[in-house]
Amino acid sequence: MSCRAAILVSLAGLLVACEKESPSADAAKHVDAGASKASAIDPDLAQAMAAASTRAPAAGPNTAQGGPPPNGIFGPGGADRELPRGAPPKVTLGSDGADPRITLVPVQPKAGSKQSGTIQIVQQSEGGGLPVEFAVTFEAQKSKADAAGGATGVGLPVPVVVKVTGAHVAVAGAPKDLEAAVAKLKGSKVEYEIAADGAGTGYRFEVPKSAGPELADIVRALSDTLAVVTLPYPDKPVGVGAYWMATYRDGVLGLDLVTYRLIKVEKVEGQKVTLNVNTKRYSASPSFDLPGLGPNAPHSLAEFQSISEGSVEVIAGKGFPTGGTQNAALGAQLQDPQNPRARGMLEIRTHAELKF
Repeated sequence: MSCRAAILVSLAGLLVACEKESPSADAAKHVDAGASKASAIDPDLAQAMAAASTRAPAAGPNTAQGGPPPNGIFGPGGADRELPRGAPPKVTLGSDGADPRITLVPVQPKAGSKQSGTIQIVQQSEGGGLPVEFAVTFEAQKSKADAAGGATGVGLPVPVVVKVTGAHVAVAGAPKDLEAAVAKLKGSKVEYEIAADGAGTGYRFEVPKSAGPELADIVRALSDTLAVVTLPYPDKPVGVGAYWMATYRDGVLGLDLVTYRLIKVEKVEGQKVTLNVNTKRYSASPSFDLPGLGPNAPHSLAEFQSISEGSVEVIAGKGFPTGGTQNAALGAQLQDPQNPRARGMLEIRTHAELKF
């Protein structure tokens, strides 16, 4: 297999099989497993997720009255009623847990502070998966107000740049041309801002021109992984068993999404806290304009399913995570509005491990 072909099969995850009428059983199992996992962790978690994801649903042909969009796609105006674009994440505390409790905020890093580590990502589709390990360095920057010599103070978003200082295929025996192509991801970067409550917003990424465009998806996955582990926190102390819901308006694969993230405190060891994070996402519209999707492929969503589950390790008061794992499953059924019977299926599963 050529280097380019290997990358396209292993990283892009865009194998669209026409004439499929519904998501595969495998994708459905991933989605059902996520719901079961949330329920198994704590019934209150499942109830909180259901309550948040049914808040102010949009009336329309794709939305069940009194419930979340059954096909995973909000009707016109529904997503804006949940959370307008550009609005900060909303945090709702369900329980503050048991004693002893610990305060997780303030979590904004100071300008100039750094943290280095590795993030390994595997994206899998029908064509298989390829593990890529990134060596990364987080660095907090001065806020725009600080840089301009203006007013400073607590609460201003802190810009963060995550620089890729190295990248390699994390499996023995990879073809040399593939290793060389992945190594060109060195110099990629992800930028975002950390708000006063710890929430990350405004994610964007860059890939060096020397790296082929077929590698952009794995850097996009890196950006999405950072978004999942950069979490907002309640403004009061929490202990084991505490949980809260964070509602975001964010994106993945170029989609505009409403995201509900349930965060539960699993363990407290001094200042170190282990969090369980479950995520459900809904598309704000049926538009699907993924870069790289062929002109003859469907560009409209008929059904959308996206969940993730994992853990994040943090140190109270620190702005960067110290470790974690995430497993995500995304299924999108695509259709051609001019030919409703012509449908395709996009399925992507992602596993990520963070070590700092």
